[in-house]
Amino acid sequence: MNARQRLFIACAVALPAVSVLAQPPQIRPGLWEETVKMKMGGGEADAAMEKMKARLAAMPPDQRAAVEKMMAGRGLGMVPGGAANVVRVCYTKEQLARGFTPGRESQCTRKNVSSSGNVTRYDFACTTAQNHSVVGHGTLTTMGDSAFAFSSESDSTSDKGTMHMSNDIAGKFVSSDCGDVKPIEIPHGN
Repeated sequence: MNARQRLFIACAVALPAVSVLAQPPQIRPGLWEETVKMKMGGGEADAAMEKMKARLAAMPPDQRAAVEKMMAGRGLGMVPGGAANVVRVCYTKEQLARGFTPGRESQCTRKNVSSSGNVTRYDFACTTAQNHSVVGHGTLTTMGDSAFAFSSESDSTSDKGTMHMSNDIAGKFVSSDCGDVKPIEIPHGN
């Protein structure tokens, strides 16, 4: 698995985890810039991220543009001139209204939810139709409607084994217009 896929997974794991909150996050729809720090297993994600940064820096401009366009089409826009662990994500009004609630493809439950001011802490457990499971705890801190911080510790189990993952995501609002960054599709139930 390459660094781009790992970054995508970090964001994809974070969104279902946030979906277990009692209330949807009160943030603006539109384009967000997110700095993602994650650790998986024995630090292999950090090494892969550094390798990806070096590979992107070494790419000819037209090849890098093609990679950035492909990622934007999948819901992760690269920040022009930014580091490989900084992405742009488009959140729609509909996604925010339903709280990123997953449905048929994954099922999440929450417990031990506690909120104090702008900080919500919770434990979560998610399973997918492919028999993958993620169990952990997270903290979401909102800073008005234009910034948030999310952190989680989780264990992901699949037929390939169990892997520990730590995520820290700092998000800041960029624009109401997502430009060419497509929203990440989050499955939702009927």
